[in-house]
Amino acid sequence: MSKTETASPPGGQLERGAMSTADIVFFVLAGVAPMGVVVALLTLSIALGNGAGVPGTYAIAGVVLALFAAGYVRMSRRITNVGGFYTYARQGLGRRAGGATAYIALLGYNAATIGIFGALAYYASQVSAGVGVHISWQVWALIAYAIVAVLAYFEVTMSAKVLGLALAAEVLTLLVFDFAVLARNGFHGFSLDVFKPSVVFAGGFGLSLMLAFGSFVGFEATALYGEESRDPRRSVPRATYISLGLIAVFYLFTSWAAISSYGVHHAQAAAAANPSVFIFAANAKYVGGFTTDMMQILVVTSLFAAFLAFHCNTARYHLALSRDGLLPRAMSRTHPRYGSPVVASAAQLGLLAAVVIGFTLAHQNPYLGMGTSLYGLGVLGIVLLQAIAAAAIVGYFLRHRRGESAWGTIIAPALGGIGLVIGIVLMIINYSTLTGSTLTWVNSLPWLLPVAAVTGAVVAGRQPGHEPSDDDHAQTADTADAALAGPARARA
Repeated sequence: MSKTETASPPGGQLERGAMSTADIVFFVLAGVAPMGVVVALLTLSIALGNGAGVPGTYAIAGVVLALFAAGYVRMSRRITNVGGFYTYARQGLGRRAGGATAYIALLGYNAATIGIFGALAYYASQVSAGVGVHISWQVWALIAYAIVAVLAYFEVTMSAKVLGLALAAEVLTLLVFDFAVLARNGFHGFSLDVFKPSVVFAGGFGLSLMLAFGSFVGFEATALYGEESRDPRRSVPRATYISLGLIAVFYLFTSWAAISSYGVHHAQAAAAANPSVFIFAANAKYVGGFTTDMMQILVVTSLFAAFLAFHCNTARYHLALSRDGLLPRAMSRTHPRYGSPVVASAAQLGLLAAVVIGFTLAHQNPYLGMGTSLYGLGVLGIVLLQAIAAAAIVGYFLRHRRGESAWGTIIAPALGGIGLVIGIVLMIINYSTLTGSTLTWVNSLPWLLPVAAVTGAVVAGRQPGHEPSDDDHAQTADTADAALAGPARARA
């Protein structure tokens, strides 16, 4: 009989049945920060990577992640747990591997959240100064901190609505630019040369592939909201495929439009000459009006949405690890009315505050010092988590395939895992480019990942108990559906 693991251990309960597929998609797409990626990572990829071959590189990254997702969604139907990658690794590779994955997730997601927060505070101060409002980055940081603290306290659907509005504004603005380029240049202006192997695999392909994987970071968070979704066996797979498909198509189309706006043979030189205004200048030429100023504001809202989404993701990891004794049990407490992980959220915000104060006392720039260094570490950690999850999925289904296709459960995730490992190697080789720093201590931060893994494995190994089996903390799919039906009916 097929079984679905649900998280009902001792501790607080998240609000079951609160999130629809659309809500989960909003969380994921907002966490990806489309405007921030286009202005920063996409421009850097064109300037320093394979230039006109960037759209083809996004297509390759999308295929690799689609292969990974084929197994990921099947795993999500079997295991519905807020622990995400940690739970998958524990079930597929064993308790110690799960502990190692848990601490990598703890480091990666916290680092990414704090890095995004630093970039948000910096860009908010820069954009406000550009319109004559001079407010320090510290003040903007406090404002963003307070808003996220309030949103995280209430029902998760409130955060989803905020993310949906921010996401709609930034995506709409970029689509206006994309179609403006298409309208002026026509289909012939979108040269198919960007997909030629000689162009895609030209010098700099490794760097562009690394940045492409970095652009997708966040799509995997769908599984974190399985406990709070109305129908996890359907909502999580749908949200995963929808999110991945939209991200891949959006970045491919937007990168293609950006290159077409300058011309295939001139885009790389233009991006390298002045990367900070590459997208803004193209938009001013093809769209004009207030939309270029709007783009700059939307970079800030995009980063805020990403900060909120990553904070919510990280808080749920805190909660999952506390349930299993890998963090203090108090973090598993949730709000009695809203079902929000209030203690785990407060712990993440407390850590964020401590790190920000530390970087401030060290006179580090919030973006160039704190933002890029910690976000780079976070991206590397999360892609490493995806690779571990691919191995865990294969390991799990080698034992528990139960008639499901070998392609979706073993072959596809194995191929996706190989692609992710290649991405990890490229990230390590090009890590200084990802961080944009020449400081030795910044570019040595990846060493924290194996330290976290060893620590997690040791902690998990000292816990009493046995290696997990398919039946641990599991209940039948019918029982899971029944547990969710009550809240769903109440909402209806």
